[in-house]
Amino acid sequence: MTYQAPSAPQSIGAVLDDWLRLFTASFNRCWLLALIAVLAGALLVFVVTPTLPPVTASLWQHRLQLWSLLNGPQNAFASILLLLITLIITGALFAAQVRVMRGEAMSTGEALGVGLRRLPRLVLGMVLLALIEVGIMLPAIVFAVIGVVMFRLDSAELARHGLLILLAVAVLLAVLAAVLYVSVRLMLWQAAVFAEDDGAAGALARSWRLVKGHWWRVTAILFVANIVIGILGFVVPWALSAAFGLFSLSAASLPDFGTQLRLAQVISQTTHLITLPLGSAAALVIFRDLMLRREGSDLAARTEALGGR
Repeated sequence: MTYQAPSAPQSIGAVLDDWLRLFTASFNRCWLLALIAVLAGALLVFVVTPTLPPVTASLWQHRLQLWSLLNGPQNAFASILLLLITLIITGALFAAQVRVMRGEAMSTGEALGVGLRRLPRLVLGMVLLALIEVGIMLPAIVFAVIGVVMFRLDSAELARHGLLILLAVAVLLAVLAAVLYVSVRLMLWQAAVFAEDDGAAGALARSWRLVKGHWWRVTAILFVANIVIGILGFVVPWALSAAFGLFSLSAASLPDFGTQLRLAQVISQTTHLITLPLGSAAALVIFRDLMLRREGSDLAARTEALGGR
């Protein structure tokens, strides 16, 4: 299937349709890249998932012990490694899909090379984005610390401090709303890195400018896209794991729990074959639509200026 990039701004429904068309048209160039991420994730799952500890306590204590093993230093290192691999693959997917949008071809090796070369930008962008979000949340954290230190509320005093509790809830909701707003404004930074070859800071700034005035529109598109990706990425793996009996809590299943855990995680990894290309395609079609809207406004302004001379 060939992909014809739109030449004018589209409605929300048309952008979603364009998203699926780009995914379908680019999948033959993206599936191998996504498969690399799937295989890397599955391999790390089998390498780092700890051996089941001996049953020396109750079932739930046994599960808590295994949970602590899963969050040890070895797994933290594996998580960082998997994140870097996923970033490289994500970059390669963006690069390949940008070429498809332009009607050009890109080999798997070339796409991986682009993803690897732009890995520093992706890492720096993630760090900057995290710092921005932490900066937004910092006032709420300071407010909570001051409240604990100064007022030292206990359960007996809560009823006498209803106004303070309402204020705390209001601050929390305001911070969450601010984080959501900023996250959507900066959502397209990865698309800017690959579609416009921007640096990390420049890509964040480009996304901020593009989404200005279109926040609700972008949020609506992302909401629908994330529902689809969420169903594929979370609901389907859980349903398959349950169908294979991987969530049994009976004591008799304890000897096989390590295998069950590995299989459940591998099933979860396999969904990346679809969800990773869907995620990059969504960002690119939104980015292009907003670029067309901005360029259309700029063209109209230039035409009006020329007409007034």
